[in-house]
Amino acid sequence: MADDLGKWVVRTHRRRRKLATAHSPRPPERAQVVWQRAVELAALPNGQSPPEVALDLLRAAQRDASTMAHAMALGRTRLLADGGDADVAGGVDVLERAIRFLGTRPRTGDVA
Repeated sequence: MADDLGKWVVRTHRRRRKLATAHSPRPPERAQVVWQRAVELAALPNGQSPPEVALDLLRAAQRDASTMAHAMALGRTRLLADGGDADVAGGVDVLERAIRFLGTRPRTGDVA
């Protein structure tokens, strides 16, 4: 009887481990969060001033300019894949303006 109980505990433990890994999605990378925020800012009807947008994106990037550059690379890649998407084009534009406002010029081919 003790053997039966031991087998049940092992099987239950394995089942729990499988369930835990199946339901724990990977959190988005910081650059993905910044990219999503840029798209949200581009979709606002009246927009914000350049300093407010730059500050908002810099906060989302946790004050890391390379994360903002990486987010812009993500956006440019999506723009190449779907050039007709106005939301994507707006997000890239918002990121480019914010990076310029902060004093760093995005260079073609930069990937952070």
